[in-house]
Amino acid sequence: MDASLAQEDSIAKTANGASNSVGNLAEALNKSKGDISRSINRLLALDLIAERKPKNYESSASNRKYYSLKRNEMKALLCHGIRHVFAPAKTGVGRGIATGWNCPWVQSEMNPPEMPLVWAYPGGDSQGELLEPLYPNMPDAAHKDKGLYVLLSLVEVMRTGKPRELKYAEQLLRGKIEELYS
Repeated sequence: MDASLAQEDSIAKTANGASNSVGNLAEALNKSKGDISRSINRLLALDLIAERKPKNYESSASNRKYYSLKRNEMKALLCHGIRHVFAPAKTGVGRGIATGWNCPWVQSEMNPPEMPLVWAYPGGDSQGELLEPLYPNMPDAAHKDKGLYVLLSLVEVMRTGKPRELKYAEQLLRGKIEELYS
């Protein structure tokens, strides 16, 4: 993980407007361009993002579309719906990347579980209870991008946490979503 921390966050570069193309998102998230395009269409249909006009500093190429995150809708989904839509599946014990309260960059008052939750990942640095990620390439994308890793770890707390943990994680997750550029 240390080598990836030295790199700039790929999502942060995208968020700062440096290069927010479908191709760059696909590369950052280890997904195909088609997957990203379909995801954008699903997010539009779910009213989690909205198409917008380009900002002054953005290229106004006629075939390029721009989107804004609907933060309140996204917070509602991640804080109250995610555990019902994507129920957590624990698949045994193994090595991988620590997630939830065990993520090294999630600062919290919560005590992490004795047996950490981990996403299976070749060469992972943590031993723990394996948690099925939201999508198969998620651990690799999180390994490359610290900001994404923190967000996804908080989402995992929302999927697996107890009521007290959920309340605290919701505050952290809402703060992180507010920080996102759109």
